[in-house]
Amino acid sequence: MTLAYRPDDFVPTHRRLPGWMLSTLLHIVVLVGLALMMGQDSHGTGDAPDRPVGIAIVHRMPDRTEYETAAEQSQATEQAAASQAASAAQGSQAALPADAAPPLDLDGLLAAALDTPLPSGNPGESDAMQAAAASAGKPGMNLGPSGSQHTTEVFGISGTGSRFVYVFDRSESMNGFGGRPLLAAKMQLVRSIDSLGPEQEFQIIFYNNQPRPFVPGGQIVRLLNGDEQTKRSAEQYVRAMTAFGGTRHMDALLMALRMSPDVIFFLTDARIPRLNGAQLQEIKARAQRSGTTIHTIEFGDDLEPPRDSFLRNLATDNGGQYRYLFVGALDG
Repeated sequence: MTLAYRPDDFVPTHRRLPGWMLSTLLHIVVLVGLALMMGQDSHGTGDAPDRPVGIAIVHRMPDRTEYETAAEQSQATEQAAASQAASAAQGSQAALPADAAPPLDLDGLLAAALDTPLPSGNPGESDAMQAAAASAGKPGMNLGPSGSQHTTEVFGISGTGSRFVYVFDRSESMNGFGGRPLLAAKMQLVRSIDSLGPEQEFQIIFYNNQPRPFVPGGQIVRLLNGDEQTKRSAEQYVRAMTAFGGTRHMDALLMALRMSPDVIFFLTDARIPRLNGAQLQEIKARAQRSGTTIHTIEFGDDLEPPRDSFLRNLATDNGGQYRYLFVGALDG
């Protein structure tokens, strides 16, 4: 007996889901899974923020543990150094005696001397001009009797008056020839100042790149009385002076002229830089207003004096004498 099969005999008893429905379900499952993964919080150290990776020092306390990073160590070191510097500064200030003089402000002294107006003697002059005149002690300014006239010498050049300013070069070149130029200048300066009396006034301005006046006790730049104590102090100042640096003539001469002296003794070994025509004219105008005579002494390494020295012109223009000295013949 032969069995015959029909296609309808193999149809399953239940129907399969359509393909499009299975694809849709699969996509939904994948999307839900991705959403769950992205919504999860990143794992870390709880509520405390993570520390950067690096070297840290662990401080174990009885009730807690603290971590100190390298950056925190560096910051703490800087703070400690700043605190130590501040403490040292306070200690140094406390150690100064009550009568200690403040440091000498050379730049401030120069600015003050150059900014003070020249005394004019007019009835309507300002307080600043009156103060400048009082410091200078010029006669005819209602400042009391003027000092008695006196004649003093520097390297054989005589100057007569009651107010003297010595403007001496102390640039590096004054150390030449075994230091004889500077030593000879000091000897002449001390000798001239020592000849002054209490009735005369004087000031010393050593200069290189900038002028350095004699200001005992940090006072203002002014003429000083020729009493014995002041002269002894000035002698110490002169003997301690050293030579270095370059040369700038003009600032030192202007500072001297601001004090309205009767006589300026100007000594230098620097033929260069020269004072130009405009500078010489300005000095001459100021010297005429203050009635100042300017004598000049030039050191040089030539046997004969130069023919075109601006120092000769400076003395001639201002009623003074000029003298040239060969440094090789100076006493050392």
